[in-house]
Amino acid sequence: MNKPSLVTPLRIFMVSCLLLGAVCWCRGAHKEFQTGTLLDIGSDEKVKKGNSSEYAIYQVQIGDLVYFGRGEKQEKHPGDAGRGLIVGDPVQAAIDGNDMILQRPDGKEIKTKIIKRQRAVPKP
Repeated sequence: MNKPSLVTPLRIFMVSCLLLGAVCWCRGAHKEFQTGTLLDIGSDEKVKKGNSSEYAIYQVQIGDLVYFGRGEKQEKHPGDAGRGLIVGDPVQAAIDGNDMILQRPDGKEIKTKIIKRQRAVPKP
């Protein structure tokens, strides 16, 4: 005797939820990288509750816009603030809301917070 079972509808529901979750997760992780030019790598000191911290500032031109992104806090003796990036070279960059993600030569990413956007000055 075959009795109708709730296991099959439950399994279908669970598999559907897993597939939908996987699709949403993959779409959220997708970043559209564009080729830009690394114009400068500077630093900025930020004081918070009496403590000062130094952050790398990455200046990247993508099309006719220049983005300034503040990176993570640097150590006292940071060494290579650009982490392998060279000023003047092309760089892969993605803009995601108020974040700018730069791709390093080794494939790793540098996530920055955009602190300024400005129009690039056209070259004569």
